[in-house]
Amino acid sequence: MQLGDIEWFRGDAYPINLLIKDKNSGQEIDLTGYFFVMTCDSRKDPPDSSTTMFSVLGTIPDQTTDTGRVIFTPTSLDTDIEPATYYYDIQMTDPDGNVRTIAKYKFKILQDITK
Repeated sequence: MQLGDIEWFRGDAYPINLLIKDKNSGQEIDLTGYFFVMTCDSRKDPPDSSTTMFSVLGTIPDQTTDTGRVIFTPTSLDTDIEPATYYYDIQMTDPDGNVRTIAKYKFKILQDITK
């Protein structure tokens, strides 16, 4: 998946696969020692965490075959929220503890039919 706006049916649960590349070289980054978190909020610019809808930790598959890949898997409990437009960001922490927000986009929850 490319970074950008997400449309998600209410209550769905499946992995979001991202490929993290170096901005300058375009090469996939070795993510050994990195930490990722995706947070969805009801406000575009929240002053604190009181309006957070859910947070999902990123998992990094086997480094020998999946350099640059990080997976976020919201659960059906995470996404079983009122259909509306929310906002998400992804923060990346490198092995030295430096934190960088690498994405900030809309996360639209759509009404499903099957309950």
